[in-house]
Amino acid sequence: MTPDAGRHVVGETTPAGLSSQIYQALRDRIQTCDLLPGSDLNEKQLMDEHGYGRTPLREALLALQRDGLVEIFPRKGMRITPFTEKSINDVYQLRKLLEPAVMSSYVSMYSKSDLLDFARRFRETSISDIVEHYELDIAFHTFLVSIAENEAMSRIHAELMSHVFRLAMYALVTGASHPEQNNPEHLAVVEALLRENEQEAKDALIFHINHSLIVSLNAVRERNEDTSA
Repeated sequence: MTPDAGRHVVGETTPAGLSSQIYQALRDRIQTCDLLPGSDLNEKQLMDEHGYGRTPLREALLALQRDGLVEIFPRKGMRITPFTEKSINDVYQLRKLLEPAVMSSYVSMYSKSDLLDFARRFRETSISDIVEHYELDIAFHTFLVSIAENEAMSRIHAELMSHVFRLAMYALVTGASHPEQNNPEHLAVVEALLRENEQEAKDALIFHINHSLIVSLNAVRERNEDTSA
């Protein structure tokens, strides 16, 4: 996993030493939906299966709780934080406030070389490697925002994109996602930026973000239908 997709990049909450290794191993499994949203976590089972010590495991789980990836209910148990329609809408509302505004402000300042590199990668990347596909997705949106050189904004955006990555993997699990549609949408943004056409770039970006939002909402609805059937 890359830092943008699966590594902890927000704040200084990551534990040290063995706890950090356990934290990252569990976080990668959560991000790729090997551990599904809403699924229960059993401390003893994790210790038995992976040889984790109780103290470093608990430190790792507390860090994952701070990341919003694990919910801990004292004396009751733990689970992977589930997605809700509200949590998804919250993430995408922030994306739509942030990404188009930054891009519009810097539309003439994006490196043409970097844009051409992204265009090439979008044309060459196969959806057969789905993790690589979505890591490229995250890298592009990070590129759009990082031009502002605003560390606070970049931290907020990195946290948002961490949730977006997990949502993308979840949509694949539920069958709601059609990732082959992503690269043409990204290319539309790139091509508008190469022409420095602010309105076309903004329209293409909002279209893409809204498409991702709808896919994510459908993923949660389909999962809910499956579990209630």
